[in-house]
Formats: sequence, structure tokens, C-alpha cells
Amino acid sequence: MPGAMVKIILDKIYNKTVPKPINLRPGYDMEHVFNGPQTDEYRYEKVVEIEKQYDYLSIIRPHETPQQWADRIRGSLQELLSKREYSVYHVYCLFASFGQLKSKTFYVNGELFEDHFRYRRPSVHKSQMAICFKCWKLVKITEVEPRKVYYSGWGRWAYEVESEDLMKNHWNYSCFKAKTATIAKNT
Repeated sequence: MPGAMVKIILDKIYNKTVPKPINLRPGYDMEHVFNGPQTDEYRYEKVVEIEKQYDYLSIIRPHETPQQWADRIRGSLQELLSKREYSVYHVYCLFASFGQLKSKTFYVNGELFEDHFRYRRPSVHKSQMAICFKCWKLVKITEVEPRKVYYSGWGRWAYEVESEDLMKNHWNYSCFKAKTATIAKNT
């Protein structure tokens, strides 16, 4: 289902060239995403346009409960997913957020341009709720500890977090379309 997968790699040497992300949610920090392998300006523009659509749906309005938010956006979210344009942050679920989308625009010779590299997402909502794309339930997403992984190309150990790490607890215990349990049976 998802398109480009973003990992967070925590390593002293690696994080000198690629900045350390601002939180442990893969894809949240767009500066970290854009330091990955991308091709051209059009690709950046397309990624930001898709992210804006998901981020706009992710915003919980003031005085709105997470359940009311889920009921309000579920139809629009299903329509967005049916277009097969996937987010790099909202890979397996739509994370609840609050605040405003922030992007920088400027004029050049009378034409309005947008700086895609300065796009900022709304903040993560304090309830840490999300809507699972598999079962459409409202789920509490807790932060995960990074896993220690050996990178043979570097010849050393580093820590990483992937998008699916945030969802494994839900998939194993409360999602009726369990993903990780099925993988464990097949191995």
C-alpha cells in the first residue's frame, strides 16, 4: 500500500550529514525526508502536495474529541487513499494533529512561488490518536524505542525506527486485520 518508506536512523556519524529528526515518527520532519534519495523539483512538489492533503485531514479542531474527528474525516480519508497517492508520514495510519500547516511563499518577478523545502506539519496532538488504515479504528499510538540494527556497509551498529514499528502493538492485539501475526506464522 505505501509508496516511499522513510526510516529514522540514529547514528553519530550519519546524523552529521543528515540532520537528526525532531521526533521519532518516520516522515514527520520534512527536512529529514528531503535529505533522502529524491529526483527532481517536481518530485518534491508532488510529495508536499500529497502531504498537505493528509495533514489537512489530520487536524483536530478546537473543542472536538478524537472520536468526532475520526467520524468527520473518515469518508474524505478513504477517498484520498483510493487515489493511490500515499503519504511518507501517514503510511499505515492518519496521526491526529493540531495547529496550522506552515509553508513559505515568495514572489519572483510578480509570480508567487512556494518553497517546498520549508514546509512544516501541524504538531502531534497530545492524545496521540490515529486512524488505522486497515481496520479504520481509532488507535492510541505510543512512542517506540529505536531498534539496534547492524549496517554492514558502514561496519557498525546504529538505531532505527520504521513506520510499521509505531503500529505493531495495534496490529498484534486489537486490529482485526493483523499484519505482523500473519507474517510470523508464515516464517
